[in-house]
Order: sequence, then structure tokens, then C-alpha cells
Amino acid sequence: MIAKKSLVAVAALLAAAGAAQAQSSVKLYGLVDMGVASLELAHGKVESGRTTQVTSGAMTTSFIGFAGVEDLGGGLKAEFTLESFIGADTGANVKNMAGQFWSRASNVALSGGFGKVALGQYDNPLFTSGYTYNPFGSSMVVSPTMRHFYSGGDAASLGFDTGWVNSVTYESPNLQGFNFVAQAALKEAAGSSNKNSYALAGSYNAGPLSAMLTYVKAGYTAAGVNGTAPDLVYPYGKDQKVWNLGASYDFGVAKAFLQYTDAKTTREQTDVVDYKNRIYQVGASIPLNDKAAVMVSFGQNKYSEAGFSAKDEVFTVGYDYALSKRTDVYGAFMNNRQSDMESGQSVAVGIRHNF
Repeated sequence: MIAKKSLVAVAALLAAAGAAQAQSSVKLYGLVDMGVASLELAHGKVESGRTTQVTSGAMTTSFIGFAGVEDLGGGLKAEFTLESFIGADTGANVKNMAGQFWSRASNVALSGGFGKVALGQYDNPLFTSGYTYNPFGSSMVVSPTMRHFYSGGDAASLGFDTGWVNSVTYESPNLQGFNFVAQAALKEAAGSSNKNSYALAGSYNAGPLSAMLTYVKAGYTAAGVNGTAPDLVYPYGKDQKVWNLGASYDFGVAKAFLQYTDAKTTREQTDVVDYKNRIYQVGASIPLNDKAAVMVSFGQNKYSEAGFSAKDEVFTVGYDYALSKRTDVYGAFMNNRQSDMESGQSVAVGIRHNF
């Protein structure tokens, strides 16, 4: 009888432990993208600036992350995310624009039937739209959209990061195909030159059609400055108003992508428009079979300032082959052309592994 009662007690303890484990979990995950690239951007006639390098993140920036969720009951959950970009070629931490270690995400959230509310560093909806509606996703090296948003040097249009620090973000539940996002990033600094930043986005997904409209009002603020002059790093470096429309349609034989972005940058403490960017991108992803696909994308950034205007154009074609559900190999060719400059050609090949 005593043995039987002991077995019942042990079973009860194991059941309780299993229930607790089911209610709360923490996971380690990430992605490593490594390859070799020969990179040449548009350049003057004297020197091309071509470099050949072992590179990390040509298609997707490598990262490592920790995330957890706890079931609080009644459909309510608590969540956290800590993610950091990695330069896997050297083992370096790739910092965000605020100069911080957790450069990809650092937030805590509550979610339930009402949607999700997150506090901390969280993806900006313009970045989400940018990588969703082009066939090369979030590639800062070969995606025309990402280059014209963030990584194209003088042709980069945005003065804020992919993830917003010091932010409050609300994501709605799915409402018959419609979803909404609202985000605010507080300036956390005194002075009339510092401003809060805001973003609103609405998306629709039904069958083969997906579309997203995003508006961003970004305000300059030096909150979170890392370092000293002349190497100051600002999480929000410009006063900007940005409209973006992204859409895709899956025809089965190919998935088509379209994006248009209008960005206006104003001088600090005035309403005078300093310069404008009009960006568009068209692309397609063509599956060859259940493992291989060809991607093609063309993007143009037309920017103007004080009577001066120029264009930066990027054309990229790529190939991706899945070795397994978690590992793929890729290759891409990119041509970059700018007004009054020589075109530059880049080639990248690599392997991605998700874990």
C-alpha cells in the first residue's frame, strides 16, 4: 500500500513538472550565413574599389537569439526576445545604430486575444514591409530594396534602424485577413531638436494576395548615443516622413513583388524639405522544383536635393537551392548603376544554416 501511494505521489509530481514545462519554455535559435563575395559598386572612372572577401550575411545577416514564453492562463502569454547580429566571418558582434550588443531585438511582451504589446527594441513595420515584398528578403548586400533603404551608402534613404529602440509596439490579431501595427519610439532626451518617432501599418493577406501600407514619422533624437565625436552613433538620425506600399501575388509558377516608397527628409526644427527619395522595386521568385528557385529584382532610388537629382539603380538575379529544411546554398549577381558613374558588378555565393 505504501509503495502504491509512493508511486502515485511520484506520478503526480512528474505530471506537475510536465505541466509547468508546457506552460513555460525558453529556446536558443539563430542563423549562420557564410560565403565568398567579390563586391564592386558604382564608381568613378579612376578606381572601382572592388574587394573580394569571405563574408557573413550576404543573403541574411547572421544572428543568435534567445526567446521565451510563459502561459499565464486565460489566453494571456508573457514573452521575451533577445537577439544579436553576428559577423560570423570574424566572430564579431554586429551592433545596431544605437551601438548596443543585443542589436537585432531586445523586448518583453504580453500577447492574447487582443493582439500583442511589446516594450523595447522591436522590428519597425517599414523594415517588415521591405523584406516581405522583395525576393531577396532582408539582404543588405544584394537586395535592391534593402540597399536603397539602409545600406547603399550615399543612396541609402532612411535615417533610422531596422529595429526601433526605446519603443512601444502594438500588433493586432488577425481580423479576417487584416492586421495592424502601431509603434512609438520615445526621444528620451530634453531639447526642442529631439523628437519622438511613430509608425503605422496595415496589411492584408488572403490566398495568393498580400499587401501592406506603412507610414513612418521619424524624429531626430540623440538618445542612446554611443561613443564620442566624430564617431557618434544615433538611433534616429533624421527628421523624415515615409510612405511605403508593398504587395505580392503568388501565381503558382512565379511569385511577383512590387514596392513603392516616398521619403521626405526635413531640416531640424524647420518644415523645409532637405531632400526627397522616391524608391520602387519590382521582382519575382520562380520555383524550379520543390528545392530550387530563381530570384530576380530591379530597384531604383531617385533622390533630389536643392535642384540636384540623381538615380541609383540595382539589378540582382539569384539562385537558391535547399539542401534540407534548415540548410540552403545560394548564388547572386548584382549590377549597381548611378548617375554619371561607371557601373559596378558584384557576385556572392554562400551557405545558410538555421538552428
